[in-house]
Amino acid sequence: MPADLTIDELAGAAATTSRNVRAYQARGLLAPPRLVGRTGRYGDEHLARLRVIGRLRRRGWSLAAIADAVRAADRGAELSDLLGVVPPDAATVADGLERLVLEWAAPPGRARLALVPEPVAELLRAG
Repeated sequence: MPADLTIDELAGAAATTSRNVRAYQARGLLAPPRLVGRTGRYGDEHLARLRVIGRLRRRGWSLAAIADAVRAADRGAELSDLLGVVPPDAATVADGLERLVLEWAAPPGRARLALVPEPVAELLRAG
């Protein structure tokens, strides 16, 4: 059953605060909720995104860096696009980079691929 959470329930499930949820929305890191009357209701995609943001924040990522990464992932870009570098060849990929399916913010059944460094891949796997 998909999540149908209030902002306080969402914040609790993501181990953050309602204030942070609002701040992430204001920065464009998190989509606005679905409104039911005057109450915002949040789904699984919001919770998944908040968990990714939390993991990246704990790893020392700035909100600006997270915003860049989130926007890139939302448009289906790869890390090489985000960094403005030439995509690595197959040998480079075999030497420590791998393709990883990013589940955050992807509608069910539509995963996106991104090229990420091994430490980031480990972080996302641990999630």
